[in-house]
Amino acid sequence: MRAVRTPTIALGLALLSACSGPTLAPTTPREAPTAELPIPDGAPAPTLEAPRAAPKSLEGIDTDRLVDRERRIWWNLVSQLYAPCTDQAVSIAQCVEDARPCVACKPAATLLAAKVREGATPEQGQEIYATRFGPAKKIVDAADSPSKGPADAPVQILVWSDFQCPHCRTAMPALDQMVEKYAPRVRLVHKFYPLKMHTDAEPAARAAIAAQNQGRYWEMEHLLFSHQSEQTSSDLDRYAAELKLDLKRFHEDLQAPKTTKTIERDRDDADRVGLSGTPFILINGREFDTRFFHVEIDLDPWVSLELSLVDKGKVAQAAKAPEPLTPVIKPAAP
Repeated sequence: MRAVRTPTIALGLALLSACSGPTLAPTTPREAPTAELPIPDGAPAPTLEAPRAAPKSLEGIDTDRLVDRERRIWWNLVSQLYAPCTDQAVSIAQCVEDARPCVACKPAATLLAAKVREGATPEQGQEIYATRFGPAKKIVDAADSPSKGPADAPVQILVWSDFQCPHCRTAMPALDQMVEKYAPRVRLVHKFYPLKMHTDAEPAARAAIAAQNQGRYWEMEHLLFSHQSEQTSSDLDRYAAELKLDLKRFHEDLQAPKTTKTIERDRDDADRVGLSGTPFILINGREFDTRFFHVEIDLDPWVSLELSLVDKGKVAQAAKAPEPLTPVIKPAAP
């Protein structure tokens, strides 16, 4: 029997990578994990019956590094949770065993194995799965927020950030890389959530909006994240001059009512969908929850899978399309 390895730190603490504070607005309470689990037709339902058989291996899923206790947790999860494709009314395990036409089954089983090894409890495993594959989505209008990538890109990433949050500074290069790596199929939209615990965060957000008005948002963003301890009014003026902005217009836009409304709109949208810290990331409406997911480890596989699901959907739709009728031409009578 393999030795039991005790996680050195709880998963929720190990992966937490967000700036937060007591001044954050109250957020919507999270639903019970099973409330958002995938199931045929997308309706909420309880989990399947617990398996009686011993844990098995699934083709293409690496579980060799799981100790016995972890393997049992993982096997229970993949056996009790419905497959992520709503047209497959079977467990994740059966979906993989039967090689069902659901491209997300193996990634779902792999994700659960990785998170259990990181220390996820059975309850956390359900919540992780519901967060990543559940039918509930948080829809927010991109509006006129600064963006990179085509407006109709199949993967839409919205991120709320604070220019003095160190976790935001770490996340932004990884998000930018997704736009570059998967161009033109990914769009990144930046929204503002200056935390009250950071005294210079709101002036920095105002400076970014003022730079956006002159077509230099992304350059200003880079300067602000690169100089998080230098964001006084004189620093902001220096960055504006470095970007060759019209300083008179820049100063007017810093205090303009429209700038205030933009920040208030972004805050209200984030509070409505449950922001609890920055960066707050939505990918096609699903929260990239930093309690459970690492930007450095999980972001690329998440985006890649989203694109695979889009491609599979297009293939399936094409297969269902009726074939064009071929006209029958009768030979002319002699």
